[in-house]
Amino acid sequence: MAKKKFRTHIVCLAASKGGVGKSTLTAALAVRAAQDFGRVALFDGDPQLSLASWWDRRGGPQNPLLFDGDSSALAINLVAADGWDWMFLDTPPSQLDRISSIIASSDFVFIPTRPGIMDLEAIRVTEEICQEYRRPYAFILNMVAPGTRVTEAAAAHLRTNRRMLVEPFISYRPSHSNAMFTGRCAAEGRDQVAKREIDALWKTVQETVEKYGRPPE
Repeated sequence: MAKKKFRTHIVCLAASKGGVGKSTLTAALAVRAAQDFGRVALFDGDPQLSLASWWDRRGGPQNPLLFDGDSSALAINLVAADGWDWMFLDTPPSQLDRISSIIASSDFVFIPTRPGIMDLEAIRVTEEICQEYRRPYAFILNMVAPGTRVTEAAAAHLRTNRRMLVEPFISYRPSHSNAMFTGRCAAEGRDQVAKREIDALWKTVQETVEKYGRPPE
């Protein structure tokens, strides 16, 4: 029997609008993945380098290991060829050319959004890029107040037209942003709700990418 070819799972978190918690979620998922896998990579494709600054405050660990600066398709593919288990790609807001390049290099795209109307109106731009490059995608509802009418309405909107909305929804909790100041993630601290939510989201990400991710070329 032929040996199965190793494949790096390349996951992109993309949003054309800022302030939706994209970099914070990228860091949280990469840290959680590193608890289960020995080789996790991070790409900071945002010129503001927020993720890179967080990684420096963390002490520059080898797992997850950060790559910043060159987020071109060539650079991403060269790193992926080095046999990483998972790669998490962060994107800038607004810079559609750069967002498009990173999405085109991904196996699966998660689009975080807050439940507000302006956030929901902005998702279409990123969604169209995913469709243009034929990349599978799903939404993550972030910074929500669980059980509220606005959260339920946002979820219903994101499920229209056969869209995929993953669960759990991630609650608005100050521990997420507070932890980033020290190079940590909320799930590594005392916030047990944040830990449960990130654990569950990581499980969903794995299952979703394995089932729907772009197949090997």
